[in-house]
Amino acid sequence: MIALFLDFDGTLAPIRPRPDLVRVDPAVRRVLAALVSSPRFRVWIISARRQADIHARLRVPRVRYLGLYGWERSAAHPLPDRAIFHVKTFLSGALPPDEGIWLEDKQHTVAVHYRGAKEEARRLAAERVRRAVDPWRSRLRIAPGKCVWEILPRTLADKGVAVRRELALLPAAALPVYLGDDYSDEAAFAALRRGVAVRVGGRRLTRARYRLEGSEQVREFLERLRAEFL
Repeated sequence: MIALFLDFDGTLAPIRPRPDLVRVDPAVRRVLAALVSSPRFRVWIISARRQADIHARLRVPRVRYLGLYGWERSAAHPLPDRAIFHVKTFLSGALPPDEGIWLEDKQHTVAVHYRGAKEEARRLAAERVRRAVDPWRSRLRIAPGKCVWEILPRTLADKGVAVRRELALLPAAALPVYLGDDYSDEAAFAALRRGVAVRVGGRRLTRARYRLEGSEQVREFLERLRAEFL
């Protein structure tokens, strides 16, 4: 059995200026549907997005959707940490007026995006993010990503914890394969004591042994899995 874990933005689909603009190639849906229909595969999508958001954008039955870095795996979860509410309230009035900087409210986390922002505005936004989180350091942390800072509770674990949790439910002989492009995926790469870790994107220091250039090569990789194993 192959346990296939896939990040969403930058891996299954190209990154766009805003998350709501991201679209999935229909060919990706077709190949994932073929893989997940086979008893030889289990497929997870693990993303910083909310679970419902990933599901709505991919819409492939039997795929397991894990939102908020793998923490959100069912409809039942605790209420958001009140500290997130205070940080969101502060930042909603404190971020610099630059069209490249905007706040994304995910209820349990809050993300400050700065793709396309001017350098001075980005520096000011970083300072405001630190100021917002400082009073809550015992309860919140800042997770950097590609042109984004995500503020999340310390009780919300990383993708590595999520991968280990899902693998523990499978037979010991299952082969884990993880594809991801962002800093948050490094925890998952590190969690794979065996298996295949694939970084998607340009060359940089990583714990992954293998690399694909982008989402188009990811699709080709999935097609190759289908051809070789189905």
